[in-house]
Amino acid sequence: MEYYVKDIERSLDFYQHLVGLELYGKNERAARFNYDCFSLLLTSEEVLNKKQEERNYFSRNGMAHGKGNGAEMIIVVDRLETVYERFQQADYPVVVGIQSYPWEMRGFKIADPDGNLIRITSE
Repeated sequence: MEYYVKDIERSLDFYQHLVGLELYGKNERAARFNYDCFSLLLTSEEVLNKKQEERNYFSRNGMAHGKGNGAEMIIVVDRLETVYERFQQADYPVVVGIQSYPWEMRGFKIADPDGNLIRITSE
C-alpha cells in the first residue's frame, strides 16, 4: 500500500513511534515499513508533481475531497493495549475507542496525520 503524504517526517513519526511499525528504509521523499505480509510506502506528495496521470487522478478524486474517504487500512498488532496506550500518552485523538468485534478480535480507530482512517486490531 502506498500513501502520498504532506509531511513525510510527521507521517514517519506516526507510523513508527505511535503505531509501532518497524522502518525498513527511507530517503528524503519516501519511507517504507514492512510488517509480516504487509508493506506500507509513504511518499511525499511532491513526487506527484512528476507523475502527471496520478496527479490528475488525485486532483479530480482523492485529494480534492479529503483522503481516506470510503477506505480503512487495518493493521494487526500483537499487543493492542500497548499501542492504544501510546496514542493516549501522546494525547493523539482516537476516532473510536477499543471495541470487541463479532469475529473475535478487538480494535480501535485513528486517523493518520493526512486523514487516512486506520483500524489497529488484535485477537
